[in-house]
Amino acid sequence: MIVRADNYRRVKKLAPGWLLLPFPDVYYLIVVDGGQDVGAFCFQPCDQDGRLMHVELGEACRGSRASQAYRAAFDWMFENTDVEILRGRIPADNRLARVMAVHVGGVFEQIDCDGLRCYSVEKRNLYKKAA
Repeated sequence: MIVRADNYRRVKKLAPGWLLLPFPDVYYLIVVDGGQDVGAFCFQPCDQDGRLMHVELGEACRGSRASQAYRAAFDWMFENTDVEILRGRIPADNRLARVMAVHVGGVFEQIDCDGLRCYSVEKRNLYKKAA
């Protein structure tokens, strides 16, 4: 289950390295499984119609649970905001994250100037495939 973070302490426990931004257009979503917080997503503005995604999933949220968490976070963002595109920037050496990006519907866009692999998920494409 995905819930919007009601306080930043929950997010900080899951993602201690994140700099938390207390702005209304930054969304923090918590992955809850069996009553426990097992992961967090952050979506922050990156362009006119998109959000840059950051993800921190704990050991209890791997494999198919991670896929379900991504899909639930995408669904929440597309149903509760006017966002049309979600973007992710993944280090080249993080093979598992790159595989997961494609598995959950991400499309490779480019390698940016920092050497990060950029992927995007568009609302219209994600739900067209599911129909």
